[in-house]
Amino acid sequence: MMTRLLRPGPQLPSTCELLTEGGDERIELNPIVMANKYGCRPKPDSGLLAFGSATASTISEAGFSSAEEVRHKLLQTLQDGNSAELYLAEICRLRSEFVGLCGLRQLSGLETIVSPSGTDAHMLAAKLVAGSTAAKTLAIMVQSEETGSDVADALAGAMYSRYAALGTPGAAGNLDDSIDVRAIKIRTEDCGLRLIAAIDDELEAIVSTAATRYDRILVVLTDVSKTGMLAPSPSRVLDLKHRWPHIIEVLVDAAQFRLAPSTLRSYLVADCLVVVTGSKFVGGPAFSAMLLVPKAAACRLMKQELSPAISVTSARAEWPQHWNGVHSLHNVSNFGLLLRWCAALVELRAFRKIPEEDVRRVVQAFYNAITSWINDARHFELLEQPALHRRPSVTGEPWDQIPTIFPFLLFRIGRDGRRRPLAAEDTKTIFHQMRKNLVARTGLPEACEEISSVRCELGQPVLCGEREGARLAALRLCLSARLIVQAIDAGDRGVNLLIERGLTVLEKVAFLAKNSPTAL
Repeated sequence: MMTRLLRPGPQLPSTCELLTEGGDERIELNPIVMANKYGCRPKPDSGLLAFGSATASTISEAGFSSAEEVRHKLLQTLQDGNSAELYLAEICRLRSEFVGLCGLRQLSGLETIVSPSGTDAHMLAAKLVAGSTAAKTLAIMVQSEETGSDVADALAGAMYSRYAALGTPGAAGNLDDSIDVRAIKIRTEDCGLRLIAAIDDELEAIVSTAATRYDRILVVLTDVSKTGMLAPSPSRVLDLKHRWPHIIEVLVDAAQFRLAPSTLRSYLVADCLVVVTGSKFVGGPAFSAMLLVPKAAACRLMKQELSPAISVTSARAEWPQHWNGVHSLHNVSNFGLLLRWCAALVELRAFRKIPEEDVRRVVQAFYNAITSWINDARHFELLEQPALHRRPSVTGEPWDQIPTIFPFLLFRIGRDGRRRPLAAEDTKTIFHQMRKNLVARTGLPEACEEISSVRCELGQPVLCGEREGARLAALRLCLSARLIVQAIDAGDRGVNLLIERGLTVLEKVAFLAKNSPTAL
């Protein structure tokens, strides 16, 4: 899960190289296309219509400039200082700014743990809840298709990688620590939406049985999933926590970070651990995460000895220094992680300057236009999403009540006029074609050159069920903090320009669906 290149000396690679270090193979560059697993490159791409933030974001000009500035500062300081001490100072500065930007300074005792990825942060949370003893622990999550293929392994403590601890080549093996994992389906077999009451009832049944068999239970509340779902319901999860306060811990998987500050605070006030990342909605480069631990939970968890498995994915500086066992972690530096978070903070800084009512206005206008267009398009079907009902104590109308991920299935229309779903493999092909200028592609009509030349970024296809004997996957058009900031900065026409660009992306998808080799 973790590959780390450590730089104890005064030399550093280029900014582009650093941005791809200190994570795992998912951010390594494919030498042919010079992009990572998510299709993102470690340098800005101003010609890309970037609506794929549910998967990962391509770094912006401002983010890259910030990363370069931090690298330059590191180079100057490393000449005279200790790299581990410098890394600790920079991580502390990063934590402090993050807490301030999220409006969390008034939450006394809040602890933050910096982590390379949301997946790694899940592993850290599970290890903390289980402790270093032989306590029997159960983690309950929603189906992995909606969270991440490696999340179940992370919760179980299974570290599958071709790298050992801290980036030393070798087999990491399986670091399982008696953590069992149960998954609850939140979509039906035909891509529909399970009733939230049914999901909640299944969770309660699992917990009721597990409470007599396990010492610890970690309930993962997903807010939101890859297709924009909030499940299980926060009210039911917190009710279960109140009924079994000495057994249950709650981890809010907010890796998408599509949360208003009031919602984030409400989860922390309710004594929930929260995972966020800077690489999805915020718009920073992939592999920058944070595990937030409120005061009461920190008092329970910081006293336990840290599991040795944590050394695979964490350095000492990334943890609160007063936690028990932290000084057993390697005192090393992950400057790649630092630069990625610095790039993300540029985006978050700009986003937090916008009044919430303006954010809500942009999000609502975009939602209305995109859902209307998709619902009228024969080649599309918008996946059903539940209402985003969070904690009852959240007052007002925060912008995060409006969906910012738009998942849709694709269809082809045969000569007989019949509408047939596009199989997952064909959808995946279209996903890859979206990033390309297809003007040179043979067989395309000249009139289509304009739309086929547009280069677009969508969220990767998500497997979501079967219809007519075919496995289906949903593509995702996503709104991000960066896009909202750009719309506000553009003035009176900003929102319309944002909508026009989003519709251009959908029009290219429609063009490719109509002209796919499988069209009848």
